[in-house]
Amino acid sequence: MANEMTDNAITVDDAEELLVLRLLIARAANKDSLAWWDDESLSSHGAFLLNRIFPVAPQTAARSLALRAARSRHEAACASEPNALYLFRLDAANQDELAVRQVALATLSVPEEPIGTMDALRAKLIQLIGELGPYKRVRLTGNQGLLIEIPPPPVGVSVWRHRAQTLAWAYLEGAHSQPVFPYILE
Repeated sequence: MANEMTDNAITVDDAEELLVLRLLIARAANKDSLAWWDDESLSSHGAFLLNRIFPVAPQTAARSLALRAARSRHEAACASEPNALYLFRLDAANQDELAVRQVALATLSVPEEPIGTMDALRAKLIQLIGELGPYKRVRLTGNQGLLIEIPPPPVGVSVWRHRAQTLAWAYLEGAHSQPVFPYILE
């Protein structure tokens, strides 16, 4: 899969979907939703503060903070696997991070209302990506890292999009206040 990633440039459409999926998971993780980690940047409490701290672009600040919090949480959960790739770090060469810089965070659709149940998250994922094909669950680590294996992408779906969608779908193996951190190894 490593050669596939470096041989296929990530498109702007793929980068937009990647960011939407990241923001959806970050929104679901907020304390007012599934409470997966200590973050309120996308909640109404966060909006109240960020509107006062960043009056020009509070929504962009909130989204940026939420993405940073999510990435930090995943880095901590996957610390024992230095080669782990997850929704917030899809590629060891950092191509995904370079690509998402082309996308304006403020233009993306992110749920404002809390996502308080796994069924609500499932419904949001189905709305975005439809039902997803299977992946193989390999093991769950002590830090709730969920190692999975992803099958090759279907014809016509980029490796980037397939990887992001599958990893996003695997969060459904968590529960309220009990996150999992899906990752793969290359």
